[in-house]
Amino acid sequence: MYAPTLSAIASAADFLTYFRKLPRTQQDMILPHLDEPQRMALKVLNCCSELEGQSVGAIANLAELHQESTRAILKALEGRMVVAEVTARGKLWKLP
Repeated sequence: MYAPTLSAIASAADFLTYFRKLPRTQQDMILPHLDEPQRMALKVLNCCSELEGQSVGAIANLAELHQESTRAILKALEGRMVVAEVTARGKLWKLP
């Protein structure tokens, strides 16, 4: 994934946080008008859980994105929208 794309995703973290708090009907109306990086980030975030951390592979499968793209998006949002827990099985990602 290109550095400008990841930078756009990281820069949009505050907006993405706000967007995810909107009612679902409003999200559905606005989503098609967002930039592709924002839509990809939202796709990944929608596949993360607040309760249980998941591997990058599991999130990528749910989001139907390439595993390395998913990993890059998670790292761009780490500490702002997602957190990584290091376990014996590797890093598990979840929403804070």
